[in-house]
Amino acid sequence: MHRQRGWANWFLPESFLFLVSQPVIIAKDKLKEWQPDSLLDLLIGQCADLEGLLALARRQAIAAEQNDFDELVVVAQDRASLGERLESYHRQIAELRATMGRTAEPVYEDPVVKETVRLAVEIQTLDTRTRKMLAVTRTETRNALVTLEQGRRNFAAYLQGEAGAGGLKCDRRA
Repeated sequence: MHRQRGWANWFLPESFLFLVSQPVIIAKDKLKEWQPDSLLDLLIGQCADLEGLLALARRQAIAAEQNDFDELVVVAQDRASLGERLESYHRQIAELRATMGRTAEPVYEDPVVKETVRLAVEIQTLDTRTRKMLAVTRTETRNALVTLEQGRRNFAAYLQGEAGAGGLKCDRRA
């Protein structure tokens, strides 16, 4: 599915789900440094940031409901910086998964992993709802602008028609 660029990309990219990450090759001398505890620490950090992202998604949904576009911009900026940190977690987790192989499997049974997936799904659900609200607002705004432009044209035509017929005189001193 092709995603448009622009305001819709404020939202959580699907690639944040660490379970679909691509493996990264790591030097053999670093293999000793990686432990299941390191992976769990990364997952806990990712989960904490996802909780923050969920809070921002909720703020964004409320701002969209209230047509508070200033708040939407602030939230989008906050989400962007948090998104960068989540991408870093994503890369590090992918490296550990590639390095640890099957030894990492017990870590994936930790409740933190299930919570991480739950948070990501909830964020995506909120974002979908917010996108729909913003799309409706955008359509309503476009329609209002078309109506306003048509009214302006009609008024300009009226003024020209009346001025041409000599029926409308404007006193600029008044």
